[in-house]
Amino acid sequence: MPEELVSKKTGVQFVKFALVGLVNTGVDWVVFFLLTFIPYFREVEWLAKTISFVLASTNSFIMNSFWTFKKEFKGGLEEAKGQEAAKGTGYYVKFMVVSLVGWGLNTLIFYLCRYQIFADLPERRSQFISLFFASGIVVVWNFLANKLWPYKD
Repeated sequence: MPEELVSKKTGVQFVKFALVGLVNTGVDWVVFFLLTFIPYFREVEWLAKTISFVLASTNSFIMNSFWTFKKEFKGGLEEAKGQEAAKGTGYYVKFMVVSLVGWGLNTLIFYLCRYQIFADLPERRSQFISLFFASGIVVVWNFLANKLWPYKD
């Protein structure tokens, strides 16, 4: 395992990343529920969920860039010398790719747990345990993928 993944710095970054994740879960849920008060979005919930995901992910990018991975982000922009906007856009695109893969993994793990592994449990218990497993696995994926790709030193 690379040395950079088992350092005190990485532990602190993971805690920050998890806290940002909690904030952005709130952003996702609040935006989703506010949108679904609008009759149109009640009919097309998938669109409300897409909008809430993009806004929460964008907020996550901003918070992680300026708090969790501040040194890596600012260092990368400083190296860009005159191309800061392009470099910043590159960070954002990579971050969103990681987020989309994480969303896909989260959905896959949730459904595997919910309808295969914990299918015999009562519905609410199965949902909760499946959400817990999916979220726990994906937060580790998202952190490691972001640390090793967009925010790599």
